[in-house]
This record gives sequence, structure tokens and C-alpha cells, in this order.
Amino acid sequence: MDDPYASALAAFDPAAPGATVLQDGRNLTVRVPLAGADAVVKRFPAPSFFRALLMRRAGSPPKATRSWLAARHLQERLPGSTPEPLAFLESGTPRRPGPGLFATRYEPGLVSFTARLAALYARGGPGPDLMALLERVAAACRAMHDAGFFHGDLGNQNLQLAPDGRVLAVDLNRSRLFPGPVPVALRGRDLSRIALPSDFLRVFFEMYWREPPPEDFLRAERRARRAFARHTATRRFRHPFRRRRPPAEPVYPAPRDIWIWDPRSEQALVTMRPKDRRRFMSLSRVWRPLLALLATGHEARRHRRALDATAFDRPVFGVANRVFVSLAADRARFGGELVLLRRLDCPGVHVRFYAHESDADTDFKIDAVRRLRRLGRAVAVSLVQDRAAVRDPRGRWLAFCDRVLGALHGELIWVEYLHAVNRVKWGVWNYRELRALFALLPELRARYRDVAFLAPSAIDFEWDFFAGALPLLPRRRGPLPGLSAELYVDRRGAPERRQGRFDAVGKIHWLRALAKARPGVAEDHLVVTEFNWPLAGTGVWSPVGAPWVSPGVRFNDPSVSEADAAAFALRYLLLGVCSGAASSMVFWSLVARGFGLVDPGGEPGGEWRERPAFAALRFFFAALRHGSFAGAPLRGGDGGVWLLRFEDRGGRRLAVAWTAAAAPEPLPSPAPLGFAPRDVRAMDGSPADPATPLTGAPRYYFEDAAPAP
Repeated sequence: MDDPYASALAAFDPAAPGATVLQDGRNLTVRVPLAGADAVVKRFPAPSFFRALLMRRAGSPPKATRSWLAARHLQERLPGSTPEPLAFLESGTPRRPGPGLFATRYEPGLVSFTARLAALYARGGPGPDLMALLERVAAACRAMHDAGFFHGDLGNQNLQLAPDGRVLAVDLNRSRLFPGPVPVALRGRDLSRIALPSDFLRVFFEMYWREPPPEDFLRAERRARRAFARHTATRRFRHPFRRRRPPAEPVYPAPRDIWIWDPRSEQALVTMRPKDRRRFMSLSRVWRPLLALLATGHEARRHRRALDATAFDRPVFGVANRVFVSLAADRARFGGELVLLRRLDCPGVHVRFYAHESDADTDFKIDAVRRLRRLGRAVAVSLVQDRAAVRDPRGRWLAFCDRVLGALHGELIWVEYLHAVNRVKWGVWNYRELRALFALLPELRARYRDVAFLAPSAIDFEWDFFAGALPLLPRRRGPLPGLSAELYVDRRGAPERRQGRFDAVGKIHWLRALAKARPGVAEDHLVVTEFNWPLAGTGVWSPVGAPWVSPGVRFNDPSVSEADAAAFALRYLLLGVCSGAASSMVFWSLVARGFGLVDPGGEPGGEWRERPAFAALRFFFAALRHGSFAGAPLRGGDGGVWLLRFEDRGGRRLAVAWTAAAAPEPLPSPAPLGFAPRDVRAMDGSPADPATPLTGAPRYYFEDAAPAP
């Protein structure tokens, strides 16, 4: 111990000139000059008689001494991982210890892990900042444990973040020191005090281990976390007369209100594991769909059979005009997107407006939509909620809707109202909250009479939730002009693949049938407002890789190659539109690292690369610009071969064929094209050999010369 500091500590006075109280109460902490050093002194109260007895029997020194020994251990093995210890002082006798003092050098600019998390939660992320913070703290905890240091009270408040990137451990008086690394089970026990939503905690543990966490670690962590929860819950009974101090640091939002935006995968992040999400969900998510299906299920099945029976039997006009491509329309991408749109030449575009974005960002998108309209594009938009908007429907959400619709109501083909309402990560936790949001629709429809609103905006094929949401749609002002669904193909590959008894077309039919069984809710038009395929190898930019690519083997990964994604997207569009099941379909999106038609690269300013899906849709728009669907002589029967016929305005005929089988299949002979093809093209518009067997990549057959894409 340094004598000058020890002598000064003996004369410590928390009321001395220049002293600043950092924490009041039992563990008084004061910043004070100490023998020429800018120091922090913590005063420990005298232990109770029973605590002192337990310390003697365990051979454990008092708190100030333990803090000194722990800090010296850390400084020697892991320099800079705790404030530099200066001195300690104990009072009393070994049998009856008195108050103790422990002094460290003051570290300027420290912010606790608690405060940094609270700030990120308050502003909704962004996700990469949160992940960087977790990785920084996880690496520091791993280094401490590897250095033989067990903290004993490793809560968020006891991890301090320095401006130079260091993570410092404080409040060391419960620590244990080891000559080698801390055992695995004790690591789990130590990290059980880290407070994070359960899915972020999963990520934190994977960051800590850089491999799947050992089962011994997870078992010990769960056991210790449950024990600490019981300890916390009984504190008021164990210490009934102890004064309750208000929290010294920001309090986290309620678990349901933690909402984090991830710009890399362009989605809200999952915060909780499924078991924990279910704890916060309402039972209405079970009984409402059940009642809805009991009330209308028989009628819906009748409508579905009728829709299935007439699929592909009617002409569909303006096939290409029914396909939209989503744009980000933000400052970083809009200029490049306009260049790509000229090459893609799609007639319809779609833009999302997010409630969490700033007014300046929303205004930029409003101007972008006006510019797209001046360029002759048909524009549709989606209004996307966040948790704050869900909690304040008549205030924050209604104001956001008015801001967008008040500026654009005369410019839009349709407006999707809300987004992915069956996914709690998007902010809606129960049907009661959804009813409050839907209740605003009559008011908005009265205010913006020229807007075609679509709902209920459920994602994936969760038809039970869809059925439960339909009765909540208000019928004042008549039925909605149409339905919306972000309908993925189970994120598992080919659109012809069945999920239960439903393929892609069957899924759309079933959603429409559920609505048809409730007359007056919505007109019989369904728009698929989002679909894509997550791309293999895109890591945290992928919807299934975000926000952290877990180490180890990934099972049941739905990611696909870029070539497969192109073929699946084109087949889904052709099946959905030509069957008559979907009125329109929206590919999400034009430019995105993890799922877009164009790869912008992982870093800002990177070179953009057109993917196979861009070439496929570019030729689709060129070939079917004025095309109408005329029939489907082959519908995936034996061999899985599909063949769809089209005519353009001049009466020229073309056909598109592919096979959904795993192996290539020849086109049946004689070919049921209805004409002798003069030109045959591959999916991307390049010349193709008509004699080669069909694959999963659609092939075009033209009666006349193929158009130039």
C-alpha cells in the first residue's frame, strides 16, 4: 500500500472542499483529491454481527480489503480493466470489523453499461450499435474470466465503458480470485447478473464464447439467474426497514417496449426467445383465431375449393403492371435506385414509410415519391409502425399517417396500413392493440377518400392470426378495397412446394377465402406486399442472419443461392398473378445486401452489383410489358412441368415453361405451345437451346423475335 495515499485516506472527509458525492447511501462513494491524485473513495459500512461471524468462519477479509486484493489482481493480469487501486483502510478489530474505505484513481468519462443500453433502447437502436456494444462487453468479460477473476456481482451497473474503448469492472468486493482461468460453471454463475432481453442474452453468450456455449455454462447460468430472481423478489421481506432509494441510473423500458431497428437487415430485431415472448403475449392470440375459424371455417373451405377450381382458367390482363418492386427511397440509395429503375423498367414501385424515422427522413421520402410520380411510375406505399406508435395510436401513429397521406394521398395506387402485425418484433403484442390501430381506419378513410387502404397486413402464412384479425377490421365506410399480406413461401424455397396442404397459390386462395367468409370486411382482392428469399452468405445483412451470425452449424437454414432466388421469385410472380390469386405482388426490394435484386456491398460507397434476379425481372418486364395471360396447358402434374401462355396487344404469342422437379425434365412432345417458336430465351433474356431439358429457371418461347431487355 502506498503510504501517502493511506495517510490521506485516514483523514478522508466526504464534506471536504472539492469533494463530489457520486453515490449516496450505505455505500457512500465520493470523488475527492487524495495525496495529489484525483481519486474515488468508497466507504463500506460495518458488517452486521452475523455477517462478521460468517466472514470469520469463512476466512474472508472485510470488503475494503477484498476490493483492494481484487483490483490488484486485475491490474496485474489485465491492466486497465479496473480503475487503478490507490489504498484501502479498515477499522475496528478482526472480531468486530468497522467501516472500511477503498480508494481508486478517478477515470474520466466513464458511462455504465446500464446507461449505454438505456440510451440505445430509448432511441430504438440502431441494431449495429447495440451489437457492437454487446461484443465489446462480452469480450471484456471473457478476458476477466480468463485472467482468473470471478466478479460475483457482474450486473450491468458494475461494467463501466471508457471513452478509449476499455470496459472496466467496478464494485469488486464480492469477487473470487483464481490462479488460472475461472471454471466454466462459475462463468455461467457470474454472467447470470447481466440484464438483457433473452435473445440479446443468447447473442451475448455466443459473442463471449465465439462458439456454441457449453451446456455446463448454460445450466449454471440458468440456475443462478433463477436464484437471483428469487433473491430480488424477497428483498423487501428480508430488509423491511431499509430505505428504498430511487435508481441512480436510467431504468430500462418494459420488456415488451424494447424495440430496436436494424438497418442492415431492414427490420426490427427479435428481442426475446420464443418462451419469453409467450409469457408476454395475450391469450387472445389463441382464442380469437379459434373462435373466428369456428364461426367461418366451413364457409371459408367452400370458398377455397371454388377458388382452387378456377385458378389459371381466366385471362389476366396487364401481367407486368401487377408486379411492383420496393425501393428504399432514402438519402443513401435513392439516386442509384433511379438509375437502376431506368434499366429495370418496371411500371410500379413501392416505398415504405417508417414511423420510427425522423421527420426529415419522412419528408425526403415524400419528395422521392413525388419524383417517381413525375417519372411516370405507379407508386404504392406501406405505413409501418414501431412500438412507440402502437402504444400511442391516436397521437404518434395518427400524426405519422397524416404526415404521409396529407402530402401524398392523390399520388398513390394503394396504401398498406400497418406491417407484419402478427410479429411482436414489429410492436403489436395482442389483438387489443391491433383493434386500437384498426379503429383509426374509418377516420383516415373519411379524411383521405381517394386512398385505397389495404389490411390486415400479416406476414408469412399464419392464416390463424389472419382469421382472428379480420373481425377487427371496422366496417364503417364499407369494406376495404382489398387485403394485404406479406406472404413468403415459408422461406423454404420453391413456390410450388407445399406447406401442409398448401402451395403458394393455395395459400393466397385460403387467405382470400377467409375474408370472403366474412362479407363486408374487404373486397376480394389480395396484394402480396412483400416477398423475397434470404440469400446465402450475406451474414448479418440477411433477415435470417441478423443481428449476429451464430457460430457453429446452422440447421434448417432457409437461405438460398442467388440463382435459385431469381428462379423462385419469377415463378412465384407468374403463379401468383396468372392464377388470378393475387391482384398484385411486391418484390422486397431493389437494393439490399441480404435479399435485394442488387447487392450494394457491405460498406457505404461500395460497388453495386446486379444479381441474377435483377436480370430475370428486367427481361420479365420487357417480355410481358403488354402481355396478357391466356392459359396454362401444363400445371405441374407428372414431371412437375409448368407452361403458361401469353399474348401481347398485337396478338403475338409467347409461353413460359419450367419444371419444379429436382431433376431437369424435357418439355412434353409435341410441345403444347400452340405455335412454332421463332426465338427461345433463358430467364435472363440470353439465347437458349430449345432442345435442352427444362430446369427450375423459367424459359421463354416467342412466336416472334424476343424483345430487347
